[in-house]
Amino acid sequence: MSLSSEEREAVEQSDFVYRHVAYALVMGPRPQSLSGLVDSPVGLAAFVLDHDRDSLVLISRSFGGRPAGLPRHDVLDNTTRFRLTRSAISAARPYWENAEAGIPSFGAKGVELPVAVSVFPDELYTPPRSWAEKAYPNLIHDNRLPKGGHFAAWEQPESIVDEVRTGLEPLRR
Repeated sequence: MSLSSEEREAVEQSDFVYRHVAYALVMGPRPQSLSGLVDSPVGLAAFVLDHDRDSLVLISRSFGGRPAGLPRHDVLDNTTRFRLTRSAISAARPYWENAEAGIPSFGAKGVELPVAVSVFPDELYTPPRSWAEKAYPNLIHDNRLPKGGHFAAWEQPESIVDEVRTGLEPLRR
């Protein structure tokens, strides 16, 4: 079976995710074991900076004076919020709650509900439309955005709002 260039890229991305997103594998079965995130401001900052393949680049650019969606003060504010509220462990809980599905789960198949998909180019995994259509036969919206990534709601809030409105429009009729 031959894959399109978009599908080959998705295969490479999923390979990266399975090999390099160890934080999800740790958080899934034992989120409480990440106590260093609560006990150490340096440990928390290191974790935030090394979250995924693109956040380190985006955050580094921001601290180097070249904003790329994540302003430096937002990164510091978010890290400080985790630190002061001691909520880094509770933020890991959804990984534990969804561990049965796989971290991350690429197993969606035949989801009958109406689904809207918004793909941001710097996300860890950008599913090709052909795969989204197989997973979600009732795909009502599929859009490839020009910028944004894993923190899209933080980086591109206007785009998220537009995507929710546009994606769900068919359900409002």
